[in-house]
Amino acid sequence: MQRGVRLAQASALTATLAMAAVVGTAAANPLPPKTALATGQAPEALAAAPAVPTFINGLAQPVFATAEADWINYELWVESNFDSDRDGKKDRIHVDVSRPKETETDGLKVPVIFEDSPYYAGGSDSPNFSVEHELGVPPAARIRAPDYFPSPTATSPRISTSWEPQFVPLGYAVVHAESPGSGHSDGCTTSGGRNETLGAVAVIDWLNGRAKGYTTRTGTVEAPANTWHNGKTAMTGVSYNGTLPIAAATTGVEGLAAIAPIAAISDWYDYYRSYGLVRAPHRDAGGQSGTNAYLGEDLDVLAEYTYSRLEDTRPNRSVCWPIIDEITATQDRVTGNRNATWDERNYMKDADKIKAATLLVHGGNDFNVMTKNAAQLWDVLKRNNVARQFYFHQGGHTRAIPYDMLNRWFTKYLWGHENGVDSVKSWVVREADACPPRNTTVAGAVSASDKVTVADASAYMVGNAVTIAGNAARTIKLINGNTLTLSGTVTATDGAAVSLACGNENPTAYADWPDPATQDATLKLKPGGATRGGLTFDPRPSAGAETLTDDASITAGALMNAASSPNRLIYQTAPLKSAIRISGTPKLSLNASFSKRANFSAALVSFPETGNGTIITRGWMDPENRNSEYTSEPTTPGTFYRLNFTMQAKDAVIPAGRRLALMVFSSDREYTIRPAAGTQVSLDLAGSTVTLPVVGGSGALASAIGEGVTSTPGDVTGTVPATLSLTLGTPAAFDPFIPGRQQEYTATTDATVTSTAGDATLTVSNLGHMTNGAFSLAEPLRAELAKSTWTGPTSGEKVGVTFKQLIKATDPLRTGTYSKTVTFTLSTTNP
Repeated sequence: MQRGVRLAQASALTATLAMAAVVGTAAANPLPPKTALATGQAPEALAAAPAVPTFINGLAQPVFATAEADWINYELWVESNFDSDRDGKKDRIHVDVSRPKETETDGLKVPVIFEDSPYYAGGSDSPNFSVEHELGVPPAARIRAPDYFPSPTATSPRISTSWEPQFVPLGYAVVHAESPGSGHSDGCTTSGGRNETLGAVAVIDWLNGRAKGYTTRTGTVEAPANTWHNGKTAMTGVSYNGTLPIAAATTGVEGLAAIAPIAAISDWYDYYRSYGLVRAPHRDAGGQSGTNAYLGEDLDVLAEYTYSRLEDTRPNRSVCWPIIDEITATQDRVTGNRNATWDERNYMKDADKIKAATLLVHGGNDFNVMTKNAAQLWDVLKRNNVARQFYFHQGGHTRAIPYDMLNRWFTKYLWGHENGVDSVKSWVVREADACPPRNTTVAGAVSASDKVTVADASAYMVGNAVTIAGNAARTIKLINGNTLTLSGTVTATDGAAVSLACGNENPTAYADWPDPATQDATLKLKPGGATRGGLTFDPRPSAGAETLTDDASITAGALMNAASSPNRLIYQTAPLKSAIRISGTPKLSLNASFSKRANFSAALVSFPETGNGTIITRGWMDPENRNSEYTSEPTTPGTFYRLNFTMQAKDAVIPAGRRLALMVFSSDREYTIRPAAGTQVSLDLAGSTVTLPVVGGSGALASAIGEGVTSTPGDVTGTVPATLSLTLGTPAAFDPFIPGRQQEYTATTDATVTSTAGDATLTVSNLGHMTNGAFSLAEPLRAELAKSTWTGPTSGEKVGVTFKQLIKATDPLRTGTYSKTVTFTLSTTNP
């Protein structure tokens, strides 16, 4: 969009006015328009030029007003296409908008950053279910929370100011919406139900002119049309607020160009259940130990908490109780099975519809929204080649990602400004002791300056926290060649060291996630689990079973660090001789029996040489759901069952000197139902394995634990008879030849080659012309082999064969079938 400069008439001035204005498109205009005045022209004679979208170093710049009073701010209600409170009227969704004044005064069209949430108006004090009961027994009924009365002004006329200070000055509009049943929105809260997905979609439809907005909750006056919107919206947010972007994206709604789900749920079953086990999310970052305030929470508890809807005439919190009661009745805390209630909240079943460019953000130690939610969504995005990037940090349930990385993503996919952001698929925040070097030096001394030139800035990007010897870390604000503009001044000598310390601002780039060099490494269990048994590649089977006795009163941390315990089994490797990196999802295949219905839990642990261990990741399963999450199959005491399940996805470097260990236990005090102690669980060592996703695979892990490194000479003999074998696939058949039209026809088959020779050659002979009785085609038959020579042995190798037949427009063709018998020959000169 072109921008000009307006001049005021000043007849009293006689000096010539010389004007230079920067005029151009947003992409070509890196700075706001400026003017230069000749001597004698008063500055106030020029009106301020409007700001335009500006991009430097691939980032939108804050050239628009930063004060809320200088923005266009208003609220409205968007009409949806559903009636989730069942009052016979379509639900209306409360929305607020903040946008640069240039969208009103200068016709500027801008994209939208949209955050949807049920939390803006606060929540009730909703009690959780008791978890102190036997498995398979309904929990005691909860006491319903007292009525919650949010302030009518809490979210009106402004719902929230989140994201506004960061993005409105960059030239975006920021939109907030209160999910159905919360604040000033109609409808009912459903903890991820379909109406919440459609509520977000309704707002996107309104932004793109496909839905109506009204100036009041019940009125008929329509809100102004969105002439200021450029048609592209991004959704983002943390936790529940990050979940709704995934939900909306799975509808494929037009206009949702990008999403940045942070610590978000992709399947609510994987939030409150695990392979049939009733399992709570953990409030504590890392979920290692301590009291879990979310233990006993479920779909209905969260729906009750977020039910903050402001009623006009009816008693508060009365309309939606029937809907919440239905959730209570169908969520099934007795069996833990999947059912229609959970299927409604499983966004993975529609993930193939996602086309929004996705910046996925998750913490490797998030035991609130487990990492499985991110990993399984990432797998679908990768399979469908959706524009994507994964920021995987080492923290818990937090935002963590720097704003500059969000800015870079939205700049590309909302403004269409090419900045190369998609050249990196995966960013992982590395541990301090596994931080890759990204070092350079100062090129020329500086004194108390925010600008420093370095020898090589190619490893750095805006937003990195750079450390220059003798100075505190500074954020890089601008890069111009090898000159860095920093967030504060530095003083440094020529040649001073410059580096990036690993942290959220300085993640490490990888080609993809999991690391493409990751391969499975499968370890076996060796006896001694009551103290510490072995975890090894040794293929020799371990005879017998080992037994633990469940005691839900003991935390996983206490079980892990006990020198011996009857309540858990631990199997560990030798100390690592070198660091290894786990990148992906660990898998367990365990053979276990149970004296009665039981919880089944496992943890992957890192043990130091002395002292307490650290839980790397966990996994849980209900043995009754060993074959399906939808169906419970009771266990028979004394019968061993194969339990195949995954732990939570992880990306972690395990330092040299540590031991990797698998801990198997029954009830997990911080996460599961807590039945009375005494249930016995037996583990068949010979039939149990743990498979770790290790960068470098089995070779890297075997070398690290000192296995497969030494060897003892021994002779093993075997003979191979001389073999040349050739078999042909289905005979090739051309499509019907059409007289009077020139066309080259093709037909294919394959040949399967097996050769033990030192070399081999495959040929096709006796081609000639295809015949139909006494008639022959004018052009010869031709054959092409996908491969025709070998320089060593091969077994069962399929070789594509393509036949080609040219038919010219003037070639005479006789009715009937043309055919030709050809000869394939596999030969060798070095048997």
